[in-house]
Amino acid sequence: MSRQRPLTALDEVVGRLQRRHGPAAVRWGGGPAPAESWSTGIPVLDEVLPRGLPCGRLAVLTGERGRATGRLTLLQALAARASRSMEVAYVDLAGTLDPGFLADLGADLDACYVVRPPGRALGPGLAMARALVAAGVPWLAVALGGGARREPGWEHALSALVGAVEGRGAVACVSSPSPPAAPLAYASSLTVACAPLDWQLAHGDVVGLRVRLRVTKSKVGGVENEGALLLRYPRPHAPAEVVGLPAVVEEPVVEPVAPPAAVTLPALPAAEAERALA
Repeated sequence: MSRQRPLTALDEVVGRLQRRHGPAAVRWGGGPAPAESWSTGIPVLDEVLPRGLPCGRLAVLTGERGRATGRLTLLQALAARASRSMEVAYVDLAGTLDPGFLADLGADLDACYVVRPPGRALGPGLAMARALVAAGVPWLAVALGGGARREPGWEHALSALVGAVEGRGAVACVSSPSPPAAPLAYASSLTVACAPLDWQLAHGDVVGLRVRLRVTKSKVGGVENEGALLLRYPRPHAPAEVVGLPAVVEEPVVEPVAPPAAVTLPALPAAEAERALA
């Protein structure tokens, strides 16, 4: 805390309370709330987020509905990294998780709990997630798809989950189609938008997806941070991985043709479609 004036009795009391109970116990309302963070181990991602994912807070990855944006692949890659050092719970409300792909990303499957509530119902899924976090699971991933059933009252389960995450200091990351539902958008302390740049091709095959990340909301600092990643898919003799790209990525120049046609990403092969859709 830095203020350009002599210390007062109030400043001294605030200082004692912060030393005794931690800096988050008493703080100035205008500044970002301090939070510990979990480093992803990917330098460009830790710079964008910032310093990694916040502990005790909800982080949300968003991506345009019905497009391959990389939000689910990135969530799985982060969960895989976390599983190498701690237990992870993955709530698969999107119905797209392939444990084999998770293993290709380097996950320790013996450290992963996969949660699939009946009917992909959102409320029960969040309630199960809360129970696992409250029981001590330190890292939580929640994958939402466009078809997740939102029964009345699911926002109460979300509120209870946020409370458990805060109480336990857990890392919690939700992947949601954009725009996220209002209760989720409100509960988020860090929201990162994922947007596709282009497919990564090698010898005519799709080997990855280039993704731009942008912080659209942050209660922990780093608002409007941007970066670019390559989500590299597994291939024979090459593991799946997340690779940082230059901070400024030039969009491909498309020469005009006749008749004019809309420029889109190349079609994704059917074998990759279900994995990449976000």
